Amino acid sequence: MDVSYPFTAVVDQAAMMRALLVNAINPDVSGVLIRGERGTGKSTAVRALTEVLPEQAVVSDCPYGCPPDDYERMCSDCRERVDAGEELPTETQRIRVVDLPLNASEDRVVGSIDLQTAVREGRPRFEPGILAEANRNVLYVDEVNLLDDHIVDVLLDAAAMGENIVEREGVSVRHPAEFVLVGTMNPEEGGLRPQLLDRFDVVVDVTASDDVDERVEIAARRERFDADPEAFRADYREEQRALADQLRAARDRLGDVQIDEELLRDASYEALRQRAHGMRADIAVERVARSIAALEGASEATSAHVKEAQYFVFPHRVEGVAEMSFGEGVLSTGGDEEPEAGEEDDESDTEGDESLDTEAGGMPIAEGEDSYTVDRTAIEPTKDRTMREALARRTPSRVDVRSGRYVRSRLQEDVDDVAIDATVRAAAPHQHRRTEGRRDGLVIEPRDLRQKIRERTARALVVFVVDASGSVMSGRQMMETKRGLLSLVEDAYRARDRVAVVVFRGEDAFTLVEPTRNHRMARDAVSKLTVGGNTPLAHGLVEAYRLVQRERRRDQDLYPLVVLLSDGQTNVEYREDGDAKEDAFRAAALFDDDDIPSVFVDTGYELDTTPDQIWTDRKAERMKRKRFERNLTFAETMGADYLPLVELPRDATLPTEVEEEEGQFA
Repeated sequence: MDVSYPFTAVVDQAAMMRALLVNAINPDVSGVLIRGERGTGKSTAVRALTEVLPEQAVVSDCPYGCPPDDYERMCSDCRERVDAGEELPTETQRIRVVDLPLNASEDRVVGSIDLQTAVREGRPRFEPGILAEANRNVLYVDEVNLLDDHIVDVLLDAAAMGENIVEREGVSVRHPAEFVLVGTMNPEEGGLRPQLLDRFDVVVDVTASDDVDERVEIAARRERFDADPEAFRADYREEQRALADQLRAARDRLGDVQIDEELLRDASYEALRQRAHGMRADIAVERVARSIAALEGASEATSAHVKEAQYFVFPHRVEGVAEMSFGEGVLSTGGDEEPEAGEEDDESDTEGDESLDTEAGGMPIAEGEDSYTVDRTAIEPTKDRTMREALARRTPSRVDVRSGRYVRSRLQEDVDDVAIDATVRAAAPHQHRRTEGRRDGLVIEPRDLRQKIRERTARALVVFVVDASGSVMSGRQMMETKRGLLSLVEDAYRARDRVAVVVFRGEDAFTLVEPTRNHRMARDAVSKLTVGGNTPLAHGLVEAYRLVQRERRRDQDLYPLVVLLSDGQTNVEYREDGDAKEDAFRAAALFDDDDIPSVFVDTGYELDTTPDQIWTDRKAERMKRKRFERNLTFAETMGADYLPLVELPRDATLPTEVEEEEGQFA
């Protein structure tokens, strides 16, 4: 019994519903991505779409649902039947929403060998997967940003070619895989790979309603639906039927909808003006505008339709500027040093006063953009070296999951991922005895079964947590902090690691660079980084910790390395009525508790000359010693290796070819 929530009963999400309908009208619109926080009705709307989707003719006995009247879009089996003069059996089916679970194995997605047929008949036979079900339908991925990378690669290949190619274990299959990709995600749980993001023609950002009456209505409708789904659905039956008819008429009308060339020129000019990446924005505007016009019953797309199309198409493709200046207040609440008995806190007038950041936007962290070669053993803590050895960094690593590339097989007691080829080879020598007096093709016994051993490249993520507060404002400290960070980013490039950059300043922390392999982008963002304001160290650590946990949920085989660049000072509490120093130590302990490899790069050691400038030699030396001991304790709490920035090795040499490759950072 169908108990889905009615699509027309969704409240306060007009843009999201419009985007879904546009994709339902025009199969050439390559997908919609819905981004929003929890509880905004994303999944509800997508699953409710099924009931109003139009119907389509399919070959009834084809596993791919081929169109009976379009030879070019048929699978090879249907073409052979047509060539042989056979009349294909047809039926009408409603377009379906096919779910792609986050934990789906690659075999489940692309298809696999039918083990039952192989055992019974002694020959391999292809068993279609999710991509086959999705052909000419809607493929829905909830939390698409958490999808495993190798599954993303499969989706990208299928979306680009419109077909799925499977070559494994003696089977070579090609079948059509044309689908509308619909994804939902919560941005708080991480971003989306640029390659996959660009595949979505339409992106919609949704938020919860801030209107009291609407919120009350949403809650009331949900309560009525949960109490009596059928009665609730009956209230919207006519609206559902009318919308389904409207969609059917729009699909029939779409081919006749025209769009003026001048409007397309204006749209292309706007794409150029906003520096939209590639040509997909121009193409998508035309498709979406015509779909909107068809939905509204128009025979020609107008400028209003084009503007609405741009609203959906441009935001995720235009070139934005990272937000690094938030106009925070720059008055400090005081330094974090504790005065000795009988002595006033001499640092409170200097370290706490970060009003040197006289402009709300902060000041550049340094003028130059030079860097130096880093001996990476300096930033590989004991934990990290152990993990890298175990996971064979930059080499394939064996994983005990049903994903990755199949490389060999083994005999084991409990087999849950059968290696067909090895199993058949193990059974082959015994067939004469086993099949005597029988007509079965191949007889396989439990002792023949072999387990697949898979491998995939171990993935590393280096998270740089950067102090961009006013406490790093002494001239040399600023310069060396930036140079060191740029050098470490370039080192990550040479190691082919992904990088992320978390920045803390003012009253909070933010992720400046989401996890990426685009090291040039990371370097550019760091080059433009400004400093100033208070020092919310705890906020920076918590932001980095959450980022690591989020990425670990996406990839259980990921190993992270957190590199904190800070002088260890802090003056912003994380908890309400908390203590800034205590909160920072609590946040640091999270990394040790979860065994997250980390390095504390002390940017103040021998670089912060403030004590020398304002105190006597004796007291300056004492304050430096206190900071050093505090930072050692902090690193120990974090479970991190302690490394003064001035000791970051700079004399390592690179092979010539690497130096030339690094020219892109010049």
